[in-house]
Amino acid sequence: MRVVLAVSELGSVRAAADAVGLTPSAVSKQVRRVEDQIGRALFVRSRSGLAPNAEGQAIAGYAKRFLDLASEMGARFDRELVAGRVRLGITDDVGLAKMPELIRRCAAIHPGLRIELTVGHSSELRDLSSARSLDLAILSDGGFELPSDAIPLSSVPLVWIAGAGWRDEGGDLPIAISDEGCRWRAAALTALQGAGRSYDIRCTSPAMSGQLSAARVGLAVAPVPATVAALEAGLDAVRTSLPDLPKCHLGLVGDVAANNAVKTTADEICHVFGTEDLA
Repeated sequence: MRVVLAVSELGSVRAAADAVGLTPSAVSKQVRRVEDQIGRALFVRSRSGLAPNAEGQAIAGYAKRFLDLASEMGARFDRELVAGRVRLGITDDVGLAKMPELIRRCAAIHPGLRIELTVGHSSELRDLSSARSLDLAILSDGGFELPSDAIPLSSVPLVWIAGAGWRDEGGDLPIAISDEGCRWRAAALTALQGAGRSYDIRCTSPAMSGQLSAARVGLAVAPVPATVAALEAGLDAVRTSLPDLPKCHLGLVGDVAANNAVKTTADEICHVFGTEDLA
């Protein structure tokens, strides 16, 4: 099929031979073989070369469709049979929320793929990625703006959460937030100030687990990504009385084309987390 298509498109046995990596005599033999199998001539031969007749044009059309389908099939099975190790960094807040779905999906579709997880803050993962100690890393914009070359994943709303049964009694709002320099901390305080709501910082924790614990025991409310809140037992999103919070953004960094295993993992991450424009 490749030979017939090449001769049809290039109009020359020699040019077709160069294109498909065969000798001119081998190309001529394959063309005659196809003609013998079909039982009719496919090309009009002249001193200037070969031109496809009506049958030749029809066969060339079938050949192109056949080769496109073969390429599509090969690409699919190449991806499904992918194998290898991928070192993936994820944050301990947003990144972990969808990790079970990603791991289950990869195990079912790509059983030869081995994902090794490193959990840490986005700044740590960024540095590991830059040092090539990670193949891929999912970063959040809680501590810094995402790198310009990051693949933007779907944003996640920030929500206020509190222990089950918590009620807003008015007055100073007890809050549990991250330490200075956290963009989510700044967003929460800005939202409260913009709403004219006074607050009392009851817990400061650089780790999301500290903020969640403070909320769970009723010490304070905490601003966290909605995906995290949905997974935490004993915590509820506060949907009234408190000001709305902005979205947090995620980005995938790393050399996504490093090899087939990394590319496949990156594609699966984009499928599970979703993608969007940061604008």
